[in-house]
Amino acid sequence: MLILSNLIPRPAPDPALIGQAFDLTPAESRLAALLATGASLANAAEHLRISRETARNPLKPIFSKTGAHRQSELVTLLSQLA
Repeated sequence: MLILSNLIPRPAPDPALIGQAFDLTPAESRLAALLATGASLANAAEHLRISRETARNPLKPIFSKTGAHRQSELVTLLSQLA
């Protein structure tokens, strides 16, 4: 089995740009920017100093506003903005 991994962290897109592009709130934009780097929801919540459950609340509106159905789709979409 061969596993390839990019060891260079993906740069986070600007939360303000994400917010403008998809009409996200500042909180939604910050969370989306962290998820766009490939961070897990738990890691993003830790970075934002909120609970994982609190971080889950804005996911549905983020998916709705961006048209994404999965976190992987969201990452792909947002990585195009960076």
